[in-house]
Formats: sequence, C-alpha cells, structure tokens
Amino acid sequence: MDKNSIDRFTDRVVDYEKFRPNYPKEIIQVLKEQIGLHKQWLVADIGSGTGLSTQLFLENGNNVFAVEPNREMRESLLHHFKTYRNLIAVNATAEDTTIESGCVDLIFAGQSFHWFDRQACRKEFDRILSENGHMVIVWNQRDPSDAFQQEYEHFLRSHIPSYQPVSHKNISDDDLKHFFGTRAMKKITLPNQQILDLRSFLGRVRSSSYFPKEQDKNKTLYDDLRILFDKYAISDCIVFRYITEIYIS
Repeated sequence: MDKNSIDRFTDRVVDYEKFRPNYPKEIIQVLKEQIGLHKQWLVADIGSGTGLSTQLFLENGNNVFAVEPNREMRESLLHHFKTYRNLIAVNATAEDTTIESGCVDLIFAGQSFHWFDRQACRKEFDRILSENGHMVIVWNQRDPSDAFQQEYEHFLRSHIPSYQPVSHKNISDDDLKHFFGTRAMKKITLPNQQILDLRSFLGRVRSSSYFPKEQDKNKTLYDDLRILFDKYAISDCIVFRYITEIYIS
C-alpha cells in the first residue's frame, strides 16, 4: 500500500464514520456456518479504517488486530471502541502487518483489498495465518440492478475522471481466485441498504476518496447530485441499495 493510498482518506474520516454503510450482522453467522468461526479465533481486520468491519468481530467476542496505517482513521476507531478490551489497533499496512507469524485464525479485509499490493500482502497473509486459518474479503457493492444505482454509477463515470481507476469493481472474481491460489474460494452475497436523506446522501458521496469535497468549488457537480436525489426520493429519502459480496477461502 503506497503513501497516496494511505493518505487519501485523511480528510474524509468524519464523513466515512457517519455515512458509510455498516456490514450485515449476518456475516458472522455466514462465517460460523462456512468456516466454523467462533469467539476464540484471533482476527486480523486489515485496512480496518474507522472500524465498520472490526465491530462485527468485537461484538462476537473475538480478539481483533485492527490494522490501519492512516492515523486519523485509527484514532477514530480507538475512540469509538475504547470500551472494548479485545481490540488491538496496529499502525501498519497489509504488506507488513507487524503481527507475529502463524497466530491469526482469520484475516478479514472489508472494502480495502483493492488498495493492497496483492503479491506482497499474500506473502504477508501466509506468514501471519495459522495452519488452518482463513481469509475473507468483503465489499458492500452498490446494487447494479437498482435503477438509482445505475444512474449514480453513470454519474460517477461521466463526472469524476478519477473514479474508474480506483474502483474496487476493477477486481473480478477471477482476480480473487488467482489471489487465493490453491485455496478453495466460496462467494456468498447478502442484501444491504441505507436510508438516506439529502444531507446523509451527500455525506455518503463525500466519503469516497475520489469525490471532490468542496461543494462551493464544485457547485454544478453537487447541483446535479441533488437533481438525481430528487428524482428518486420518496418522503425526502432514498434507499441506497447494496449487495454485500463475501469471498471466503
């Protein structure tokens, strides 16, 4: 993970914490059924950010290494989960976690894998995983069958030149099969959504690293966003639909 990737969320922590979607709590049950997850497992949440994915495992009773190289993100996580004794925040990257070799039962990467150097982090994951450990990669993917999301995707592609190069949509199922190598991969999906008023919708948009934050300097861009919101809003809110994609190895 290069320095530009680490720093690009520094000025977006507040929007990220407030307006990014949570992960479905059903993920824990899926992992219990598929790989036997239990609370004795040691979890490394790689690229943990403000802790949206970390929370799943803390509440399940797992001891969690939250590995996050961005200081502002890490401080937000520590503040939010300061009462949890089963959390260890680690100032490190996916490629060099500083975690002891062979001690991690589950590596989890939520909405972060596309920032990693895949060759280097795979070597590091192999180093820290226990003999029977598992890797899980998850994204909250905007639902491509939803009419609003189709227009929003078109808006991003046509208005934001920096969007396409950093989109996690650039990573295919075949890419992940190649990353997992000889390890079998299973993909499971869950529905997810947010109910957003205009303020929350704009906060959700601003939480993305590729989107200009300065509304006054990008008035036309934000005006077009408001038009899109109004087109689909019911009782001044929209349903922002996702498909949570879970890749288990």
